Amino acid sequence: MKSTREPGELNNSQQRRLRVTCQYIDKLLGDTERVLHSTASQSPFPRYVADLTPAQTRVIEDHIRRLRAQLLRALAWQHMRPNPPDIPATQVVRTNLAFIDIAIEELKPRYMGGYGAVPQDVVAELNGIVSELHSLVESAERCLDEGSGATLRHG
Repeated sequence: MKSTREPGELNNSQQRRLRVTCQYIDKLLGDTERVLHSTASQSPFPRYVADLTPAQTRVIEDHIRRLRAQLLRALAWQHMRPNPPDIPATQVVRTNLAFIDIAIEELKPRYMGGYGAVPQDVVAELNGIVSELHSLVESAERCLDEGSGATLRHG
């Protein structure tokens, strides 16, 4: 890092603040995009009511593009660029799958007993559901493993 400030430049701390604020704004814009497109999700637990018209969605998307372009101009003004991505998608997916697997495990009757006695006539079905969910997570993990092997062989 430079210790002297050139004319027209922010100091190092101010530049860091500019970068962090731009990253935060971009995160909020990404969150907004996910809300705009949440109706396309296949989630059985939707969170948002689709109350925007297609025209409103297009206008908001245009504003998001323009805001992001302006964020880049703000960084360029200080001879800065966004940091390159540094978190592998596979790492995030693996972590999420691990948390999903833990949540599934906690559906087993021995853990559900903390919320009251689990009726004997539902134990087998509950264990079956847990087993099926675990199998799906394991399948997704195998898919990641196969993909990383292909990357290692071909990359």
